[in-house]
Amino acid sequence: MNKALRGLRGFAAATSLAILVQGLGTIALTPGADALDGQVTTTTRVHVRTGPSTSNKSLTVLNKGDKLTASGSSNGWTKVTWNGKTAYVASAYLMKSGSASSGNGTSESTTGAVYTTANLNLRTGPSTRDSIRYTVQRGTQVVLTGKVNNDFAQLTYKGVTLWGSTRYLSGSSEDAYQEALPKVVGKKRGTTALMVRTTSTTGFTNLGDAPKGTIFDVTGVTENGMAQVIYNNAVRWVNAKYLVAVDDSATGPAVPEAPATTTKYATTVLNIWAASKGTSYSGEIPKGGTLATTGKVENGRAEIVHNGAVKWVTAKYVSASKPSTGGSTGSGSGSSLNKGYSSGLDQTNENVKSIVRDIWSRYPQIKTMYGWRRDVTPDHPAGRAVDVMIPSYKSNSALGWEIAKYYQANAKQYGINYIIFDQKIWSVARNKEGWRAMASRGGDTANHKDHVHINTYG
Repeated sequence: MNKALRGLRGFAAATSLAILVQGLGTIALTPGADALDGQVTTTTRVHVRTGPSTSNKSLTVLNKGDKLTASGSSNGWTKVTWNGKTAYVASAYLMKSGSASSGNGTSESTTGAVYTTANLNLRTGPSTRDSIRYTVQRGTQVVLTGKVNNDFAQLTYKGVTLWGSTRYLSGSSEDAYQEALPKVVGKKRGTTALMVRTTSTTGFTNLGDAPKGTIFDVTGVTENGMAQVIYNNAVRWVNAKYLVAVDDSATGPAVPEAPATTTKYATTVLNIWAASKGTSYSGEIPKGGTLATTGKVENGRAEIVHNGAVKWVTAKYVSASKPSTGGSTGSGSGSSLNKGYSSGLDQTNENVKSIVRDIWSRYPQIKTMYGWRRDVTPDHPAGRAVDVMIPSYKSNSALGWEIAKYYQANAKQYGINYIIFDQKIWSVARNKEGWRAMASRGGDTANHKDHVHINTYG
């Protein structure tokens, strides 16, 4: 709200509250009485609109301290003159020019019962630096004392005087729930089971699947291929590709049903890739996990339908038969781990073999790895190391670091004791020191610039 209630001392006392949403992500409390006339000053950044509603067009956004001429207020909006035209500004964001709050930054405002519009921290003072006494659920009733300090209102809860952010308070218990949700513009039906997400971004939490045929309230907002919906009285996101209008007579292009699939199985742990190319992935399929395959294969990856969305997995680890829970994995139990120009991988210890299988599955860009070989150092002759060769390494070091840091983070799982890449070394024994620089040994291969060296115990 950004000090929206400063300067309200001297206004007529009010008995009710309203919420004004200004489109800048701010909700403010305002007194029910309207007494703004003459010259006024903005108390925060605020829209100037063509009419007395947030649905009216915004003409501009004023900065804090800008001055306007007001000609009366009604229903929480003040009529002003802007560029010679009549316009409207929310009264909560205006103060009479020349008004001031008390010296300690606290001004007087409305008293009485209000409700929280979100889960709200109640603090011992009027700032986020003050300690939290209670965290109350959305819709909780609290009582305002009439004092406001910047974005915080003083209130009482369970007989204790505390402070809460004014932007999450409403004078109506009904508004406390309705104002927190965006406007619904229609309904759509899911053509397949759809994953329900908390956000439209890759940082979402999977809340489970909504069954095929679920009718969603939609807001009209689409981001990253995800449609914003209201599901179980909360804002959620689902794959927009598999939503159709509930009314079969609705105009516009039809959204296809999810493709027909055949059940197959993962013969090892498989990354779920976003496309048939690239490194963007969103999880894993465990060994033996079921795959809804479409039969399409591109760039060595097989297309699947996962949680209602088209995804991809490495095709060579997809089988019509469910694998056994034990034994080695790869292109088949007992098969060679060596691919392309790779060598010596079958002669490594079980820790290295596990890493090799995982790399073949997780990083299809990798075409070559070297395991056992005769060498002046003991690691490769002992079969406890693998060199992961990075294609086009001079312009592809990001892939090398992705691999190095992934196995650094999973060192315990794979029995790794140190990793070398790009003339830097990390070891379990000196983990707190992070990646340490190494002296030059000569060329790029000797300095581990073209490959990630992973060494294991055993």
